[in-house]
Amino acid sequence: MIAERIRLAGRTVIVSGAGGGGIGTTCARALLEAGATVLGVDRDAERLAAIEAELADPTGLGGPPGTLLTVCADVSTADGVATVVERAAAAPGELYGLVNVVGGSLLPHWAPALDFDREQWDQALDLNLHHVMWLSQAVARHLVAHESPGSIVTINSTGGVVAAPYHVGYGTAKAAVLGLTRTLALEWGRYGIRVNGVAAGSITTPRATATAQDPALAGRGVPLRRRGTPADVAAAVLFLICDLSAYTTGAVIPVEGGALHRLGLFDEDHVPVHVSNPQILARIHGD
Repeated sequence: MIAERIRLAGRTVIVSGAGGGGIGTTCARALLEAGATVLGVDRDAERLAAIEAELADPTGLGGPPGTLLTVCADVSTADGVATVVERAAAAPGELYGLVNVVGGSLLPHWAPALDFDREQWDQALDLNLHHVMWLSQAVARHLVAHESPGSIVTINSTGGVVAAPYHVGYGTAKAAVLGLTRTLALEWGRYGIRVNGVAAGSITTPRATATAQDPALAGRGVPLRRRGTPADVAAAVLFLICDLSAYTTGAVIPVEGGALHRLGLFDEDHVPVHVSNPQILARIHGD
């Protein structure tokens, strides 16, 4: 029974931002292994060609049970969104799901709020917020018109759940995506369309910086003492897309190693930084 609820045979799922070998590519792989027809979307044709080769046999067991299709399109534009949905609607099986992966942060977006300018602000919201609304809306319109249920998943960040100092544009955009996810879940539930999110923490991807890859810093501030992997995120996405989560909507699953439960006022030993009483410290540390 459980295995059958994971299966996605006969369903087409769009994965925006599928190129690059990171979260999008790994989500596509997981959905393929569950039997879905996956439409991988990226605005970089070379990256799409790379994942076509990579996912031709992702398990080494003769290829995935699903089918990978790709389309080069920019989902930040109206034409790009239309192209993606038209291609997905023409794919074998029924259009059922969408995974919104496109997003990220550019180096100039790390700055004090006092120094932030309009260009940085617009870039951050364009990259992380606007396309989520328009692509989700286009997919939902198709589902409603065909009286079909569906599942939409937004890849978010812990930066949208808690404050993101010196990351005002990114943090604001991600917080808005959380609100959007919950609003769409409320409005579209009547049509059988579920909308959920994943709040990813510190994840190692090909785009991660050298500092982020530093083993000495890998688990800093994370109770599980390691950085996450794209596969950790993809597992949550597969759960939210498939029927295992058939009664779940408006939810945001944290995939962050427990970091959200660790207050910033605690040091690496999980001791409140304001505690200085030697007797209290001794009791905490067991000395």
